[in-house]
Amino acid sequence: MKHFGLKTLWLLFFTMFLSSYISGCTIKEPLLAVPEQVSYEDEVKLAQISQQLYSKDIDDEARMQLFYQRGVLYDALGFKAFAQSDFTQLLNFNIAIPDVYNYLGIYAMQEGDYNAAFMAFNTTLELEPDYEFTYINRAIALYRNERYEAAQADAIQFYNYAPNEPIRLLWVYLIEEKLDKHKAHTALHERYNQLEDKTVWGSDIIAFYLGKISEDRLMINLQQGVETNKELAQRLCETYFYLGKYYQSKSNNKRADMLFKYALANNVYNYLEHQQALFEINQLNKK
Repeated sequence: MKHFGLKTLWLLFFTMFLSSYISGCTIKEPLLAVPEQVSYEDEVKLAQISQQLYSKDIDDEARMQLFYQRGVLYDALGFKAFAQSDFTQLLNFNIAIPDVYNYLGIYAMQEGDYNAAFMAFNTTLELEPDYEFTYINRAIALYRNERYEAAQADAIQFYNYAPNEPIRLLWVYLIEEKLDKHKAHTALHERYNQLEDKTVWGSDIIAFYLGKISEDRLMINLQQGVETNKELAQRLCETYFYLGKYYQSKSNNKRADMLFKYALANNVYNYLEHQQALFEINQLNKK
């Protein structure tokens, strides 16, 4: 994925605002966080791990741990090619690591190689049937390929592991609305009512989808309890993506495209909402 710099991001926002002004449209100033950046601590950690990997005094088990740690860090920082290389290296030591196949499946999906993605996700679940996040990753791959019934089954499996996590409800809904919008809306309402705690993060996004709160209220509520810029960036990434999907379902592709770009702007590379926002933008650009 492309790594956006601060200068590029602000130029993007300025361009969108100028375009809206020229066209006579009004647009509210978006709520933004400082985009996540590679920190000095991250650079030091990468350097330390790399230096340890060059050592001849570590055994294979320690080397595997280092490759895995560096791969996870590369992934979080958006350096997908480096992460993929490290995870692939791990298979030279052990070909039965579920985490590795899950990551490789995600990268294959991002490259549009769905055969490889499905093979990797299936391998993950063969090795560890309860690897819950692979179910949503495979569901998204199926969703992208318009295999909605199979995607629904995986999304429900993912939801059933933690039915009180609101984001899981949203993915079931996004897939089910492709099968039957009315039934999907009814099911979303029922699952929302079953939430044990409607104050947890993410429940307000569902409330917005159900028409219980306004978009303005949603943007106010998402700031409650936020203590760090990182947490704000994560919430904005999620919120802007799901807002984009909402407006996309209303055939407002122009607004959806803008919101997907806002989701990307936070640089939360290891969030599936970031990954999916990039895919949605590319799909809209093809129309």
